[in-house]
Amino acid sequence: MELVNGTKEALVARVGALEQRFADLRNSMRASAALPNNWRLTPKERDLFLSLLANDTVTKEMAMLVLYGTEDRPDHSVAMFMSRIRSKTEPHSVKIETINRTGYRLVDRLVWTKTLKLDAVEH
Repeated sequence: MELVNGTKEALVARVGALEQRFADLRNSMRASAALPNNWRLTPKERDLFLSLLANDTVTKEMAMLVLYGTEDRPDHSVAMFMSRIRSKTEPHSVKIETINRTGYRLVDRLVWTKTLKLDAVEH
């Protein structure tokens, strides 16, 4: 199937930009130290929690990229992951706020970064 002039180039550029954005998000979340084992986070929950540590705000789109590598998933799946993370971390005084229509924020993010000795997280 032949694409209209410009459409193919625009699509290739968009895919390249999304791949780079995903790679940047993944790289920004990699921390050099493990989270406490007693939190019992799954690998996806861990990645999502690390994204909360690495970013002031994690949008729902960012969370979907972290969890699935795509933004094409139901919004409720992100809420379910956040609920599970909250239930596992709140007993350890971790507070995650929901920002209406935007995403999520880790309360005292920089304090947690220091407490967990996660030196790979940008300040």
